[in-house]
Amino acid sequence: MNIEFDGPVSTANANTLRQVIEALLERIQDRDEELDLSSLSRIRVVDDLPAAEQHFGAAPVADEHLSRIVADEGKLALLFDGSKLWQILSGDGAEIARLIHHLHKECWRLHDAQATLEAVAETPLARALAPIVSAMWQEYRINRRSAWSVPADADLLLNHLAALLQALPDGMQEEITLYFADQDLDGLFAKSLGRIAHLMQAVAHVQGYLDGLGQPLSAISAEMHELVSKSFLSPIWAATAQHLAAGHAIGPGELADIPLRRDVQAAFASFGLQIRETDDGSDVWVDVQALAKPETLH
Repeated sequence: MNIEFDGPVSTANANTLRQVIEALLERIQDRDEELDLSSLSRIRVVDDLPAAEQHFGAAPVADEHLSRIVADEGKLALLFDGSKLWQILSGDGAEIARLIHHLHKECWRLHDAQATLEAVAETPLARALAPIVSAMWQEYRINRRSAWSVPADADLLLNHLAALLQALPDGMQEEITLYFADQDLDGLFAKSLGRIAHLMQAVAHVQGYLDGLGQPLSAISAEMHELVSKSFLSPIWAATAQHLAAGHAIGPGELADIPLRRDVQAAFASFGLQIRETDDGSDVWVDVQALAKPETLH
């Protein structure tokens, strides 16, 4: 494994950092024998992560992050913030556990980049919903396969999902109310698409961990189970859980994607938005509750 170091902190602690990274990778690969890291060209541990990202041509991101996967001459490089990495290694066991899980998930992202064939969506509806479905699969597969390293204190994104369940109905109603005021159907679709995408990605994130741990939601959090069962998400949650597990078993492809697209459509429908194709299959239409006739999206 080619591990490079750049910057005073990263270079000064290179020997220890190298040993830790190599040991963790060996542990992960021994446990997950199907893991394919052939797409990984090198690991770079740097003091200035934004500068390294810029060097590789990666767009800057606003959020704080420990690592980043970037394109590297036909392969992929994994960049680490050396200062943060060293600080974690100087911390307690809980921080080390989170680091192991973080690296575990990055390894599966690298695997998917190598192993997943880019499917071309053939229909307008499939193309419109493809980014949501793709994000759902990424969250589900990575979390399911890396669940064995999840720290004991991780909340599995349950608090975030709970907040979404509480905020989304009012948010979607606001978008629909604004639509009736300005008749901007494209704007309604774009904004609601973002909200639904966020929801379904969170659902897949949580379900991936649950299936990886072999536990139902009720066993992890009775409170969250009750919240879901009494919310608009209840029927969508049950169907999506089945479709994710079944799709994971058969592998990537259209047969796995079709049920998830229906689940996304069901999420829209729960807020009075019917997303469908035109009769001739040439466009995507949306029916908004209480409208006399559908309008086309361009």
